Amino acid sequence: MASIKRDDIKQQWEGDTEFPLVCETCLGDNPYVRMTKEAFGKKCQICEAPFTVFAWQAGTKGRLKRVEICRNCAQAKNVCQVCIYDLQYGLPVKVRDKVLRESGSASAVMAPPQSQANRAWYTAQQERALAQGAAANTPNALAHAKLADMARMEPRYERNLPKLCSFFAKGECDRGSKCPFRHEMPRDRNDPMSQQNTKDRFYGTNDPVAKKIIGKQKRREFHEQKQDEEDAYERATATAYLRYVGDPPFPVTTEEDIRDQFYAFGEILAVRIQPDKGQAFVEYSQPEACELAIASLNRKNLLERIIQVKWARAPKRGEVSAESSPNKPHNNARHNNHNSPPKIIRPVAPPGGLSHTNNNKVVPKGLLAAAVKKVTPSAEVVAIAAARKQTGGATAFARPPGVSSAPRPGGGVLRGAGAKRNNGTCSKPYYPSASPSRLGSKSSSS
Repeated sequence: MASIKRDDIKQQWEGDTEFPLVCETCLGDNPYVRMTKEAFGKKCQICEAPFTVFAWQAGTKGRLKRVEICRNCAQAKNVCQVCIYDLQYGLPVKVRDKVLRESGSASAVMAPPQSQANRAWYTAQQERALAQGAAANTPNALAHAKLADMARMEPRYERNLPKLCSFFAKGECDRGSKCPFRHEMPRDRNDPMSQQNTKDRFYGTNDPVAKKIIGKQKRREFHEQKQDEEDAYERATATAYLRYVGDPPFPVTTEEDIRDQFYAFGEILAVRIQPDKGQAFVEYSQPEACELAIASLNRKNLLERIIQVKWARAPKRGEVSAESSPNKPHNNARHNNHNSPPKIIRPVAPPGGLSHTNNNKVVPKGLLAAAVKKVTPSAEVVAIAAARKQTGGATAFARPPGVSSAPRPGGGVLRGAGAKRNNGTCSKPYYPSASPSRLGSKSSSS
């Protein structure tokens, strides 16, 4: 007797499930939830296999919500059965898979097949792996740090609001406040946010929410990269800076506590702690170890407090490093009281000091002594002054003996000195080119 061919999809039907895989947002703000359970209520929108349907009211003002995909598909992607968001980071599947793909975790983002036969085989393999306890591939440290930075784990209960009332948009709703639907105008039809599909969310092919988050993350990374390029010269070589998030008092932190948290990433050369400020510096021997520690321990817990870990800033020239003397008072101007007025810088006095004149002016002592010192004229100057005083300054006077004529500025003998001059006439100017002894002159040519 020939064996009857069995359908693989029927073998993968979901059995008796006690509770769905849903996120905190989809459960609602009401801690007391009443659910209805229907075995094989509808088929999964991904694998088309019947599964157990759960339905409940999401919060006091939320709408009635129900699961959309089966439990096996949700476990394969680690997503919520209602909103198809990642359960660990609260992000769309497209955003999570993009970060994992860029980090090198290609097996963690393997796209499930979409044809019926291949989908049945893929679902059977996933179910067998989950039954054997094979855990999914975890992301590496860099991908986990980036996803944790982008995580949106805070509940957003506005996603549970009722759907829009079509009669209100037409102006025909007469229920008023008793209407279970939301009285708001609908979005624009061309708005991509108003057109969303469960399959597109699951496969990450055409998700407008994911595109919006990716675009926002790209802009943020661009500004951070630009800021890092501006502050690149201030970055320390292999030193990590950590501080507690929040207000004091900070927990008492010892060097052993920090070494126990940071030793797994590389060799630690020194640890400097500032307990009053809730911060510390960890110096590694290799920059790669420091980068891995920053990516892995940022926004993690240390002594039950969240810490922020980033690159330490190298001290500027002439500035006392905060790392060099953590337990000593800082003498540099950066740690002084900023409310105190700046010091007045006075000019340095000249050699010999300053003195005051009769007009209450301050001048150097050497300048005042030179001005007050009496200068005695020479005998020649006294004789010239006496001769001018006798003649009234109108006629010429004879030069005193020993005083010759004023020397020529350029030096040498004056040309035409001692030549006779006609009264009332001016002698012609002398030009060397007009000399009879010079070749090319008029007299020589004639």
